[in-house]
Amino acid sequence: MKPTDAASGLRWIREGFQLFRRRPFLFSNLFFAYLMLLFVVGRLPFLGSVLPPLLLPCFAVFFLQTIHEVSENHRPIRPMRLFSLFSRPVTGRLLALGCLHLISSGIAVYASSLMDGGIFMRTAIGMQQEITPATMPLLVRAFLVFSVINILTTIALWFVAPLTAWKSMPLGQALFYNFFTLLRIWKSFIVYIVGCLLFGLLIPMLVSTLLDILLGRIVSQIFAISILMLDVVWVYCTFYCMYVDIFGPPASVVEPIREPVQGADTDTDPQ
Repeated sequence: MKPTDAASGLRWIREGFQLFRRRPFLFSNLFFAYLMLLFVVGRLPFLGSVLPPLLLPCFAVFFLQTIHEVSENHRPIRPMRLFSLFSRPVTGRLLALGCLHLISSGIAVYASSLMDGGIFMRTAIGMQQEITPATMPLLVRAFLVFSVINILTTIALWFVAPLTAWKSMPLGQALFYNFFTLLRIWKSFIVYIVGCLLFGLLIPMLVSTLLDILLGRIVSQIFAISILMLDVVWVYCTFYCMYVDIFGPPASVVEPIREPVQGADTDTDPQ
């Protein structure tokens, strides 16, 4: 594990942006395909609320592996190389990690419902018809509880998915390493989080507000949605740079070798 300083947080952000610039359309299209998959899955009864958090670690590792292929200048990026990472033990650990995400989501929903009787969740899914001034404080309180639980879960599981996939760690060991790694890099981690919020959230919000004033709400909303998608992709790239700087680059994935078919013609030396 490589020691870091506070300036490392800004370096991860800068390197992540440079990495994103290599293949922006590839990253954006992959993330957009994931959103479309979530939209289709979300239409399914019951499974629509269970599968997204359950499969989140699998997608995260798949996306990080794609970023690794780009960073290693592998062209073309072969799907077999990406999927070969998902052996049975690795997939099992990632699904177990997805269960932790699912449990955390359930706890967050339940805790927020205790604050406002379920107003926040009904508003989030479009079932709440009207928000009155009397319910606004309850709604804000529920949103804060929901956000805090999800933020704490994200931090507690920060490096767990790549550690289980790239370092072949059992889930308990990955949680242990994640906890003490964050303790050791807390200064650079705080700088990294503040930088991501500044460049990925606050500045785009200011630009969106200016566009709303100058060009209208439709233009500002299109900009906000587009920049939000790009922000998620960019943050994944910065996360990859953080992981590589601390734990080192993952081992290259070796494509499975196909055995030659018996009886097939082979080239022979004419001499």
